[in-house]
Amino acid sequence: MKQLFLIIGLLTTAYSTTAQNLHLYGGDDYTVYLGCLDCSRFDSKSIWNAFGDYGSSFSNTSIWNDLNNYGDANNPFSPWNTVSNKAPKIMDDAGKFQGYLSANLSLKGRATSRLAGELVKKYEEIPTDLGKWYKKLIVDYSKL
Repeated sequence: MKQLFLIIGLLTTAYSTTAQNLHLYGGDDYTVYLGCLDCSRFDSKSIWNAFGDYGSSFSNTSIWNDLNNYGDANNPFSPWNTVSNKAPKIMDDAGKFQGYLSANLSLKGRATSRLAGELVKKYEEIPTDLGKWYKKLIVDYSKL
């Protein structure tokens, strides 16, 4: 029985050390941090934290602020712009490029994950209830 617990513990540790979060970077040279896509909604870096710099619809570094460079669908730096080639990059913790978060369907390197697709499709609706969408897109999906 002890061996079983040891194996489970080792597998859990191995999984937790390999799991990586996804982060958004925008701007002309992709040095502007725009938040964590799959961090806890209570994390200060999370796009799901309505009180943080990256989740607040009033913040200049939030993709949910439709009055700034990153939330205005007409701005070339916004992921919601359907013709832009300057959409934010998605990077993992190791700094590996995971694709562009972009509504531009013809952008080479555009992220095609379920999360990226839902964010782009529902970007106007999501900020009205970040908690609900976090649960739907991050928590519930990770249980599958």
